[in-house]
Amino acid sequence: MKTVERIVIVLILLIIFSAAAWIFFAVKNERAEIREAVARGEYQIPLESEDKEVVPEDWKSIYPNTVSITIGTSTIVKASVADSLPERIKGLSDTPFLPDDVIKFFDFEINGNHSIWMKDMNYALDVLWLTEDGEIVHIKEDISPDTYPKSFSSPVESWYLIEANSGFVAEKGISLGDKVDLSKI
Repeated sequence: MKTVERIVIVLILLIIFSAAAWIFFAVKNERAEIREAVARGEYQIPLESEDKEVVPEDWKSIYPNTVSITIGTSTIVKASVADSLPERIKGLSDTPFLPDDVIKFFDFEINGNHSIWMKDMNYALDVLWLTEDGEIVHIKEDISPDTYPKSFSSPVESWYLIEANSGFVAEKGISLGDKVDLSKI
């Protein structure tokens, strides 16, 4: 009986290895054919569809969780709130644009040296770091996507962080010590 069992096991293993080898060589052959077609100029890698482009009027599809907040005494903006770890990690990465009156508001829920980087960014940013009571304690203007992988942080511990389009701070006259109304966050 043991001999029959061994023969069956060997046959099953042969079938499994044969199937795996067939799949491997089929994929390898298909890739070789594609490479040869590319070399001959007969094949193009399909680009993403232009239909997926988001127009500025559709910004709410990119920034759905927004609330109005006031920065300083008179700057009213819509804040797209990132209050979960995945949202904070993603931030504005891979977003096609940020409307002028929309900011990304990060709630870290703890005081610390929170930093950002420009991974997969498509535009420059102004970044503001805030204390738990909403006071702006550090500002870094015009951070370019080209700075990646460098990271930026505040020399003062912060609770919140705001990302806005480059030029936002200068245009709105925002400065250190200004307060952000956090009542709607």
